[in-house]
Amino acid sequence: MTTTLERPITEPTPRPKRKRLRIAIAIVLAIVVGVIGFRVYNVFVMYNSGELVDVGGGRKIFVSCAGTGSPTVILEHGLDSSGFEWREVQDAIADTTQVCFTSRANMGFSDRIPGDDQRTMQDAVDDLTAVLTAADVEGPYVLVGHSAGGLSMRLFADQHPEDVVGMVLVDTTHEDMLNRMEQALSSQAWSQLNSVWTSNAEGLDLPASSAEVAAIGDLGDLPLVVLEAGLSQTDDPPPGMTQNTIDEVQAVFPAVESTLQAELAQLSTNSTHLVVEDAGHFIHMQRPDVVIDAIESLLGG
Repeated sequence: MTTTLERPITEPTPRPKRKRLRIAIAIVLAIVVGVIGFRVYNVFVMYNSGELVDVGGGRKIFVSCAGTGSPTVILEHGLDSSGFEWREVQDAIADTTQVCFTSRANMGFSDRIPGDDQRTMQDAVDDLTAVLTAADVEGPYVLVGHSAGGLSMRLFADQHPEDVVGMVLVDTTHEDMLNRMEQALSSQAWSQLNSVWTSNAEGLDLPASSAEVAAIGDLGDLPLVVLEAGLSQTDDPPPGMTQNTIDEVQAVFPAVESTLQAELAQLSTNSTHLVVEDAGHFIHMQRPDVVIDAIESLLGG
């Protein structure tokens, strides 16, 4: 009789490489889920930090206010921004007085406008006026505008002079910037740069907006602080610009911008012009303390 010896069946030992791979995948998935979860939570917090206000025609504009007191500080964002980059400044100023920012139409949580019609800063001022009325945000106001947002703040001040007691311009766009840059650049470089400026997600007609501001007067003796970036823009170059154009723009822009910022400081007989040497275009994000100090100087703090 033949006897067959049976070996016990055992589970194969996992290969170390496969085990390490599974661990790596699990770690990556945990990171991805964590990042996505944080972003979703962050969006939730941002959305609940304000409210959507009807400005007429069924459109709604997002506004976020914090703090109490008077005057109220209004923070206006730059081109293709949403206003949330003001949060650090807003948190600090809220300890002293009421401070609000909005997201202009087509940006942030505010409604998108159907169609391809471009808007101007006068449209933004109309929306802001409607928001302040609907949300019972009463004046007087200290206006703070970054980049192209300075155009709308100047328009608002011109149309509501009795409600405005001060203004801070944070590396603000000058109404003659387009003309000055066109004169300083070659035709090819200007064509590429102008295409970048006019093709913005906000749908803003920058030349028309500049013309609106060029048609108004100065600020008289309104207390004014002009903050100028001391560092050149360090963001990645926008698509559609050749290296030659980038080099040409970087060569001429600092001198042109410095002249324009000095001219902005001349808008009021009661102005302060400060060059923030260690900050680029987004001074309120890179040196929020400087912006906070400028605002508080107009609040009497």
